[in-house]
Amino acid sequence: MRISTLTTYDVYNYGASLQAYALQYYLTQKGHNVEIINYQPEYLTRKYNYMWVNPESKMSKYLCTRIVYRILKFLQRQTTLKRKKQFDIFNHQILKQTTKRYLSYEELKKDPPKADLYIVGSDQIWNTFYETGRDPAFYLEFVQKGEKASYAASFSYLDIDSNNLTRIQKSLEKFRAVSVREYHGLKILEKMNIPGTWVLDPVFLLSTENWKSLMSDFNKKEKFLLIYDFEKNALLKDFAIEYAKQKKLKIYSINDTYPLQYADRNFNNAGPQEFLALIYNCDAFISNSFHGTAFSIIFNKPVFVFNRHRHKVNSRMESIMSLFELNEFIINDKTEFQKAINAIFNFNKINSIKEKETTKSKQFIDQLLK
Repeated sequence: MRISTLTTYDVYNYGASLQAYALQYYLTQKGHNVEIINYQPEYLTRKYNYMWVNPESKMSKYLCTRIVYRILKFLQRQTTLKRKKQFDIFNHQILKQTTKRYLSYEELKKDPPKADLYIVGSDQIWNTFYETGRDPAFYLEFVQKGEKASYAASFSYLDIDSNNLTRIQKSLEKFRAVSVREYHGLKILEKMNIPGTWVLDPVFLLSTENWKSLMSDFNKKEKFLLIYDFEKNALLKDFAIEYAKQKKLKIYSINDTYPLQYADRNFNNAGPQEFLALIYNCDAFISNSFHGTAFSIIFNKPVFVFNRHRHKVNSRMESIMSLFELNEFIINDKTEFQKAINAIFNFNKINSIKEKETTKSKQFIDQLLK
């Protein structure tokens, strides 16, 4: 069968690239011809566009501040070019994409790739807080012929207004099957009278051995606590320092931009394969990253989660931690520190849940491929 998948994969985000790889790998191993649609609208590619100024930023109000912002952005981006290169190699040499690059929904609608089945997912493609959730492409409205389905799509943002709900409902009614990544997503589908299935993120479809074959080499010289923090969270910092002190661990940090001053070692240029290797080799993981949390569970690492404050995306973290009965490791204030540090992870139970839910997720895909 010829399958086209659509997701946000080329956005310099570890989870985005790795979940795209996982779904493609799994479907290919099932004997199908799979391509990721190379869909790159402006709102997904502007991260490295020095001229773009976020309209929500205070720097966007005046011409002089916009100029300063652009200069600062240019200088800051020079420090991340090595990291960008690692992502470009992964996304454009390891992932199999359509030869045609689509720069807009209009281009995609005019000349869509031909396939028997189109699968949209996973990640936050239906998050209406972002442009993807309002883009008809991610509801497969461009499909002219062929079956449509979603795998592990995420709404993430729960407060969807009635206009968006109506629009989304009309699109999803045309799908052969709909699956979502969080239990909150099922409740949203119920509002629209759309049947849905709760499945695991695609990264769970692959075994640890599958992921080990992809990750980069890593020479572990000492025990370490690994941090991946989107927001420079002060509570996360305090917990990390206390945890490392009590467990006698060094603190390593994966960074998107600036290094953490309190870390013993910073990884500023890590690509997706290095991201995997660092989590696999760490002795504990602390983050507000969904996919970092997912890989910690896959690799049986103690994981401690902190909610994000700038974006309303915490439902996905709550969902995965609840599924694996790890709610006590979502830390909300300092009074919970010691209990979390002393707690013991029951990886036998975690692995049992993982096996059961992975089987259900694979069954959904197998039924879809019949």
